[in-house]
Amino acid sequence: MSAMSDAGVVRYPLLAGRSLALVAITLSALNLRSAVTSVSPLLLEIGTDLGFGLEAIGIIGMLPPACFALFGVATPYVVRRFGLEQAALIGLAVTSAGVLLRSVAGNPAEFIAFSGGALGGMGIVGVVMPPLVRQYFSDRLSLVSTIYLIALHLGALVPPLVIVPLANAVGWRYAIALWAMLAILSAAMWAMARQRPATKAGKSLASTGAPAAVGVLPKQVWRSPTVWNLTILFGMTSWNVFILFTWLPTLVLDAGYAASFGGAMVSLLITTSMVIGIFAPSLTIKLRNPTAIVFGCAVLYAVGYGGLALAPQTAMVAWVILLGIGSSLFIVATTMINTHSRTPLGSAVTSSFVQGIGGGIAVLGPLTFGLIHSWTGTWGASYGLVAVSLAIIGICGFRARHHGTLEDDIERYAAHEGNA
Repeated sequence: MSAMSDAGVVRYPLLAGRSLALVAITLSALNLRSAVTSVSPLLLEIGTDLGFGLEAIGIIGMLPPACFALFGVATPYVVRRFGLEQAALIGLAVTSAGVLLRSVAGNPAEFIAFSGGALGGMGIVGVVMPPLVRQYFSDRLSLVSTIYLIALHLGALVPPLVIVPLANAVGWRYAIALWAMLAILSAAMWAMARQRPATKAGKSLASTGAPAAVGVLPKQVWRSPTVWNLTILFGMTSWNVFILFTWLPTLVLDAGYAASFGGAMVSLLITTSMVIGIFAPSLTIKLRNPTAIVFGCAVLYAVGYGGLALAPQTAMVAWVILLGIGSSLFIVATTMINTHSRTPLGSAVTSSFVQGIGGGIAVLGPLTFGLIHSWTGTWGASYGLVAVSLAIIGICGFRARHHGTLEDDIERYAAHEGNA
């Protein structure tokens, strides 16, 4: 039996005609960070075997946001040609191929190139997930967004905890190749989801997946203040997340702790963000004004960074927990892709623009944070750069006082053109 929500959306049982889609979305989300975090703890060992040093490791560290940005911008053309589900399948196939091929790489260039392929596939999948959530679960956005984002965090958290013992047991090549199986399984789920006939509920909520259902980025998106504001918010949030992923172990080490403690702090950061992620999507969707959430996360970021800079030995665990809560702003910004659109088409366009352009912004975060430290010899100026990013996040939060949508902006633009 269905029920009508406040927004006028018919609600069906969660799995009505959509069980395979839910499994496919969940498994796909597990892939979105595993190709990154399954290899980072082994880079020194891999570098010894393949003959590359810290410079190559720095390049590998820049690959995730760079590939997410590049392939994110290109994804609408894949979606236009093949449809959302097929685009997810293609992205997962590319990811699995890249993961497998880099496990047999014989030199640094091959390892970097195949890693780029794996991350590029992840970039495609990351862009199509929000519109697929809206397409299949427009009546369950809060719940399914939570499932998707928790799975994304688990995909980041689990690999670094098990990859080193696994590599010790079977060698690093087999250890990193095994993660391709997850991408292959996810692709198989999307293949089955496309072929399985939908129930009445499934048909009413999910499109047929025809390629013509989604187009390339319309020119109006470049003039949408709503999407641009979300893009900058997402970019600055990702900027800080990648800074912490890249440099938190070094900051912990510089504070006098053991290297193993630095790794534990990264896991604590991800775990904290994941726990907050249980509540963040629902709260983001229900609140008409997300400003308080954005401001709150920015303040927690500021306190956490301030603790790292001024009193790292006083309460390191507390500072990292605060940074983890602040990093849940990434979950909020990702959820806002669907609150800033009304249709699967609008979600696909918004997702591509936000994750593509925003990912490009994030590329500069860990790079400039480290370069400024190298130029000045201290972390003070690097923390100053972070302060600027938090101020920008605050401005974006103020401008996001209401959940406007891309479609609203396009309609206003069309009306203005018609009156001109």
